[in-house]
Amino acid sequence: MSERVLQGHHLDTNFKSKELLRFPNDLYTQLKKDFSRNQVNLMRQAYTFASNAHDGQERMDGKPYISHPLEVARILVEMNMDVDSICAGLMHDVLEDCNIEKRNIDKIFGKDVSEIVDGVSKIGKLDFQSKAERDINSFQKMALAMAKDVRVIVVKLADRLHNMRTIDFLPRNKQIRVAKETLEIYGPIALRIGMQKVRAELEDLAFDCLHPLRAEMLRSAIKKSSGGRKKIVYKIRKEIKSHLKTNQIMSTVKGREKNLFSIYRKIKTKHKPFSEVLDVYGFRIIVNSVEDCYRSLGLIHNYYKPIEQRFKDYIAIPKSNGYQALHTTLLALDSIPIEIQIQTKSMELIAENGICAHASYKNEDLNDSSFHIRNWMESLQDLHDKSPSTEDFVESIKTDLFSDEVYVFSPKGQIFNLKTGSTPVDFAYEVHTDIGNSLVGCKINRKYAPLNIQLESGQTVEIETDKKATVDPGWLNFVVTSKARTAIRAQLRHQKTSSARKAGKLLLESELKRSGKALKEYRGNILKSILQKTGVKSLNQLLTDIGLGRKTSTIVAERFFDGLQIRKDKTKTVKSFELKNNKIDGLSVTYGKCCMPIEGDSIVAHSDTERGIVIHHSRCNEVTPYKQDKERYIPSFWSKTNKKQVRPCHIKVLSESGPGVLADIASTFTKSDINIISVVSKSAGSKLTEFSFDIEITDLGELKKIMQKVRSMKIVSSCVRDINEAKKK
Repeated sequence: MSERVLQGHHLDTNFKSKELLRFPNDLYTQLKKDFSRNQVNLMRQAYTFASNAHDGQERMDGKPYISHPLEVARILVEMNMDVDSICAGLMHDVLEDCNIEKRNIDKIFGKDVSEIVDGVSKIGKLDFQSKAERDINSFQKMALAMAKDVRVIVVKLADRLHNMRTIDFLPRNKQIRVAKETLEIYGPIALRIGMQKVRAELEDLAFDCLHPLRAEMLRSAIKKSSGGRKKIVYKIRKEIKSHLKTNQIMSTVKGREKNLFSIYRKIKTKHKPFSEVLDVYGFRIIVNSVEDCYRSLGLIHNYYKPIEQRFKDYIAIPKSNGYQALHTTLLALDSIPIEIQIQTKSMELIAENGICAHASYKNEDLNDSSFHIRNWMESLQDLHDKSPSTEDFVESIKTDLFSDEVYVFSPKGQIFNLKTGSTPVDFAYEVHTDIGNSLVGCKINRKYAPLNIQLESGQTVEIETDKKATVDPGWLNFVVTSKARTAIRAQLRHQKTSSARKAGKLLLESELKRSGKALKEYRGNILKSILQKTGVKSLNQLLTDIGLGRKTSTIVAERFFDGLQIRKDKTKTVKSFELKNNKIDGLSVTYGKCCMPIEGDSIVAHSDTERGIVIHHSRCNEVTPYKQDKERYIPSFWSKTNKKQVRPCHIKVLSESGPGVLADIASTFTKSDINIISVVSKSAGSKLTEFSFDIEITDLGELKKIMQKVRSMKIVSSCVRDINEAKKK
């Protein structure tokens, strides 16, 4: 786009009424209803400012560019956002596309508006598909922009929503990138701040873009089954409303429909047939008060049979995004399972619109509202300050963003929400970093419990502390929250070397003792050989590394066992570690993107100080350097009892060139229920095309079958797997 600088009169704060553009009638009518005359005039100034800035620019659909920020503003009005957010929405692209400076916006519209526009612009420049360090820095900048002012991400979500609604006008490769980014980043963020309606629409639009045939087939199947469902839904809804009315409870009963992508996700992740997913009928009961919520629950349980352990009270203990409701699952007519959510009107509003519904933005400052979401936003800055590296910070954010939660109580009745799988150590650090650093024991429901036990919702957790206590590096093996992991690593780095050495010695001796060995057995040349293999010069250094969390005691212990075996049996092979359900010896693993290993492959692993244990294909080029570092090189094998899960895999297909070739090859994958993540094509000479597919595969057997089917196609010359191609993309 050509650069332009606004003329002085366009930046003048004294806009005259006759110079200001008028909004479209429907939008103007709504704005006059919701805002004061002065506020509407300020938004008209923002509209005029943006229109002048974007003068001459067009969207991909041929419309004037100003049509996009105008639609973003319309979405923000529908969200009930404040005047500053709407002004920022109108001008959200002027810094990026129009050579406008932040100070120009600050002068006319104030600091809040300029900061929001600046934050949205920074997020807009991020490349979530970029490689390694650039990707990490991008995510970091977005997270910190969110932490600064939550309205930044709300405006960005409105921007992304309109872009997804008009995505058909983009080139196909950009459509795929934007849609994947929407599913992987913006959908989960919308959920995290409670904007369920926005999240559902974003997911469905992205699903339609990435998998149009699947979306259409699923939509058609839902439509075919809707006739019978409507009758059942109508009958149950009428029955529920009648029961409540008889007991003087005024209510609105709604049939609750799942969005398209959530149905697809449930079919795929839970391996359930379409009919079974739709067999459960959802209803939402809206009543006037919290008391009526609980009364309705009791009445419903009297009329229908509750299913055990399927009740959740999110009114007493809200979700971290502010969501409140009573959830119950029952058996209704002819034992039909029904899921019921019971809420007040305000709870329903928050359930659909999240943080946008929490405060009355016309009278309150969104940034100052005390709300679960705001606490999470503020924690982003705290995590950033305490993380030793950018990679640690980003991993912490992603962990928190995609986690489920449990809710526990302090002895004083304060509620804490933690990631599912959290332990008393995670809880201690959630209360306060100093509490975690001085932790020595805990009680759960007044009974002593181990520190690595997983907490369950509703438990009361009491922490015992000692000022002389030191942080145990072994906690890193089982804590799950980013706050605990970050705080433990920070404290370990500050512990004195002597304390770390003592802690490392205790950890190593404990591991050796399990196999009947003692540290004192290792002396002379045997110890020297072990130290060489672990890459350290002395035993003290090794113990210190363990104590500081740089090395894992379980893996180091294996090197010690091998050390004794050198004398006894030099031909004995090094022990291989079992990879079971994404863990080795109790430690979570990550999978190398360089080679994309799948179950059935010959695999090895290596330990990384930042990423933990990383799994590679045994022929991966990236693992070669680690073969010389025996302390970090971990021979591994797949467990025979692993839960089935899909993993990405890269294959190359060489075929004839021509129209319909890609569609024919893709059809072979889809007929075998193989999901195509991405495909890139390039010319391979006269009349030949090379396609590079990233597909989702459960194991090596499935891969061999689909490759054989592709090879059998007349148009295909070859189909091979390239385990080190992914890193080149």
